[in-house]
Amino acid sequence: MNKEHITLAATAFFQFLTHLVLGVLVAVFFVLPWLLRFISIIAWLVSLFICIQTIEMIYSPFSDEVPLFALQFGVVLIMIQWAMVGLHMYEGRRFWGILVAGAATLWGVSNGMSWLSSNWKYADLLFRILPPALLAVSMISFGIRARARRSSTHQAPQPSPLIHSTEGSQIKLSPITGVGIRKA
Repeated sequence: MNKEHITLAATAFFQFLTHLVLGVLVAVFFVLPWLLRFISIIAWLVSLFICIQTIEMIYSPFSDEVPLFALQFGVVLIMIQWAMVGLHMYEGRRFWGILVAGAATLWGVSNGMSWLSSNWKYADLLFRILPPALLAVSMISFGIRARARRSSTHQAPQPSPLIHSTEGSQIKLSPITGVGIRKA
C-alpha cells in the first residue's frame, strides 16, 4: 500500500464520521420537540407524585384515610384543572410549557411544605388549619359568586335612554355603536 491509498482511506473514514455525526445531530434536532414534550409530561407526573407523598407524610399521622385521600385527590384535580385551563386559554400552543410550569410550582410547594414541617415548630398547627380554612374561603367565594350571578340574571333589562336637547329634537343612542343619532 502506498501513501495515496492511506490518505484516501483516511479521508473517506473522516467523511463517513462527519456524515454520521451530522445525521445523529439532525435526528436529535428532529426528535427534540417530542423529547421535550415527553419530559414535560414525566416532570408533571413526578411532581404530582412527590406532592401526594408529601401530603401523605404531613397529614397521615393525625388524619383518617378518607380525608387524606380527598386532599390528595384535590391536588390531582387542581393540577388537571391547571392543564385544562392552560389548554383552553392558549389553544394548545403553550400547553407543554404550562405543564412544566405547573410541575415546577407543585415541586416547589411540596419541597416548601416538607421543609416547613421539619424546620418550624408550629407547622403542625398550620397544616391542620390550612385545608379547612381554604375550604371555608372557597365556599364563601362560591356563595358570593352564585348570589351575584343569580341577582344579575333576574334583573329586567333597562330601556335605552332618550335624551332631549334644548331645541326639541331627540337624540337616541344607537344600539350598535353607542353613538347618539339626532332625529329632527
